[in-house]
Amino acid sequence: MQITHRTTRNFADQPAEFAFSSADSIVEHPRYLEDTIVRAIGKILRRGGFEMLAPVAHVVSCETKLDPAEKAVVEAALHEAGMRKVVFEID
Repeated sequence: MQITHRTTRNFADQPAEFAFSSADSIVEHPRYLEDTIVRAIGKILRRGGFEMLAPVAHVVSCETKLDPAEKAVVEAALHEAGMRKVVFEID
C-alpha cells in the first residue's frame, strides 16, 4: 500500500504484514487491510510536520476494479483507521 500526504508530499510504501487480498477479492480480509492502512498512516505521522485534523482519504488507484461491496469495505477500513471522509477518485 502506498499513501501520500498531499500537503507535505510525505510518502509511505507499506507492505502488508498479513495478506488482505486473495484470488477472489482485493479485500478478502478487511481486518488486515485496516492494519496495513494504520501502519502506512503511522509512517507518515512519525515524520511529523502535521496533525490529522478532519483527515480525508482520496482513493486514487487499485490493482483491480473495486465492486460496490469491496468499495464499502475499503471505505469502512479507512473510517476505522481515522479518516473522517473517503473520496473515491477511481471507477
